[in-house]
Amino acid sequence: MKNDTKKHPRKHASVNEDEGVNYREIAEMMSELGFQMNHSSARNYVIRVMRKFAKAVTTKWDVKATEKRIDEIAKSPDFQRGIAEILEGIESRRRVIKNRDQLGV
Repeated sequence: MKNDTKKHPRKHASVNEDEGVNYREIAEMMSELGFQMNHSSARNYVIRVMRKFAKAVTTKWDVKATEKRIDEIAKSPDFQRGIAEILEGIESRRRVIKNRDQLGV
């Protein structure tokens, strides 16, 4: 049966609605870096990491969440996008500090 996204919502998340990358692109990038990976492995790694973030957030905010709810949060494109923005901010600050240190400022 064809997955018509208008009738049947996706069963997986991929932060690719805007500037994100999809699981195939992640697998290709990882393979180019020497870590052979297919798109389903990339998805599994992403979801596994997102689950860790979801557990950490719910624990930090003292939110009671079942394992099923943690999975739902981890697969949410909005949650994934939010985590990506946080990580981009951290990386941006790290680069600023590194550049500043290299300039001796």
